[in-house]
Amino acid sequence: MSRFSGFPSHVETHLGTVRGAESQQAGGRDRGYQLVYCDHEDGLHVSVLTSGLRMRTAGAPLPQELVCTLHRQQEQYARHLTGVIAELLTTSDSRVGYGALIMNDRVLLPDTEVAGALAAPHPYLGDAFDVLLDDDGAPVLQVITLIPITRGEAQLVARYGSDVLYDRWEERGSDLLDVFRTPVD
Repeated sequence: MSRFSGFPSHVETHLGTVRGAESQQAGGRDRGYQLVYCDHEDGLHVSVLTSGLRMRTAGAPLPQELVCTLHRQQEQYARHLTGVIAELLTTSDSRVGYGALIMNDRVLLPDTEVAGALAAPHPYLGDAFDVLLDDDGAPVLQVITLIPITRGEAQLVARYGSDVLYDRWEERGSDLLDVFRTPVD
């Protein structure tokens, strides 16, 4: 039995029903992970997460998977953000930790101001989601949430740290699951 055998039930417990997955094969090559689509129980949100990236995140304190949760009608943005960042990590043989900024030099999601993501614990699901435990209660996998951010928000984090960005989001009641939210900077 794999130490990750609890991952599917962990995903469904926290993210909802798994609707489907894109093949690990893409563009005639094995990208090393699948993109999995989950429908939240509330019917209003969708999550796109990697499955298999954990086999390629050498050097991380724990193996990692990525997830992006957005409003249901923004699924294509969640898919694009998760896929682009997973591809970046696999091709560069890198990992990412909480607080990391993964930025593009221009807008990453068409028709939005989103230019990248902040790697973070999930802002709405709580600590139980962010780390998968094995049957003995030992951590075996970290789930990194990708929160879409604008260039101005990234500059704020670079200058003052992510706590300042979270404070501003809270002050303004920002919906972090909406790529069309008003940016804070």
